[in-house]
Parts: sequence; C-alpha cells; structure tokens
Amino acid sequence: MEQYTVDQALEKLKQYKITTHKESLRRWLRNGTIKGVEPATRKDGWRINKDDLWSFIEERTLVNETQEPNATNVVKEDDVREFYRSEMWWEIARKNMFEGSVEVKKTDVRSCIKQKNYSEKFEIYIWNRITEHTWQATPRIFYLHDAFLFSSQRIKMDTNYKERKEQILFALIEYLRNNGIK
Repeated sequence: MEQYTVDQALEKLKQYKITTHKESLRRWLRNGTIKGVEPATRKDGWRINKDDLWSFIEERTLVNETQEPNATNVVKEDDVREFYRSEMWWEIARKNMFEGSVEVKKTDVRSCIKQKNYSEKFEIYIWNRITEHTWQATPRIFYLHDAFLFSSQRIKMDTNYKERKEQILFALIEYLRNNGIK
C-alpha cells in the first residue's frame, strides 16, 4: 500500500486548502483524526496510507465523486477566504497590534440588554464576564478590522449596527448567550 510522509501529506492538504501547518497535521495524527502509522523512532516519522489521507481530504472538503460541483456542501470560496482572513487576524493579534479598543461601561451593557429584552440576571452575567476578562479598572475590548478579542476568542462584530461599540457589544452578548450559561 502506498504511503505518504508528513511532508508529502502536507503538500496534498495545502492543495485542498485544509492546512498549511505541519504541526496541525502531526496533532491530527497523534489524536487519531487522521489514521497514520506511528513511527518506531522519532527519526522515522509518521506514515499515512494513501486511502486514509484521501478519506480525510474528502471528509474535510465534503467533495465526493458522486456530487455535483455546485452541490450545497462543497466548501465555499467565502469559507476559504474567511479561514485565511482569520489566520491573518490571529497572526496580527498575537503581536498585540490592534486598531484600537472600546471602553465598556455598565450603562452600555444595560442599554444593549434592554434593547434585546434580556433579563436583568443576564445583564449581571454579561457584566461579570466582561469585568473578569480585563485587568483594567474600566474594561476595554480590543478590536482589529471586523473582529475583536474576548477570552482568547476571535469574535466577528455584528455589522447590523453603526457604532463600533454597538457592533462589539451586541456580538459579545450573542456570543455569551450562545456559549455561556445554559
């Protein structure tokens, strides 16, 4: 059976825009996301059976021979673009290069919560999450282009609002509502 080295498999994954990072591939091998043959020694390196690699690529790109090229589950160009935008965003954010920050006051949160008709209990929860997220006296949320950083997460701004602070707060409230208390 034909096998690929990590470098050869990485080239295939790059072609299908799945990953450009060798460490991601190694992590997928270690945790079993991609079936691989463990190396006897570090020097030998991982080996990936051709069929296992192609199964993984098909699963990730959701493209089979039986599907039409314009099927709804084919990876969309916008998704690929967003992936690369996100990767660049993180690269800049890791260097702490943000466009700016918004100062968040309790009255801002209260106003947004009231506009969405959420409970006072939820308002307290949101305010506590915002204040635990910052080390400054007045909480600040740092943003870059169309997203902001909160609790080590990149969250896209809600562009339905005009002001930057509203774009950030409403997106944050929805993020915490969907991923916070249940």
